[in-house]
Amino acid sequence: MSAPKPTLLALVLALVYFVWPVDLIPDIFGPFGRIDDLLVFLFVAWQAYQYKRKAENRAPNADADKSRAQDPYELFGITPSATRDEIESRYRELAQQYHPDKVSHLGEDLQKVAHEKMLQITEAYRKLLAAAGPQGENR
Repeated sequence: MSAPKPTLLALVLALVYFVWPVDLIPDIFGPFGRIDDLLVFLFVAWQAYQYKRKAENRAPNADADKSRAQDPYELFGITPSATRDEIESRYRELAQQYHPDKVSHLGEDLQKVAHEKMLQITEAYRKLLAAAGPQGENR
């Protein structure tokens, strides 16, 4: 069983505060007694919104981790029968295209994308070299 999300717990507590008769401004004052309840509920809703936005900003990194697991041959655009020289040549081409230094003049978002792509390329390159065998051996 997973723990409840902090936002859900906060919203439930805000709802309990709204219904509970003992408040900072007692509910016996009619509509004026609900002002503090409404403020607490709005504050918690705003916090939940901020928490959700932060989680969405972290989501692309999770997607990037998943996409790193893609087939290295597909990423490089080569066949499994490619030689070590072909792998190295393709790596150099991709590194020139996606290296973060090459996109440093572009916006921060594109720099992050290029960084993630370069991590994928480097990881795929290592896998391909390991699959190609020792350095002197060509298939």
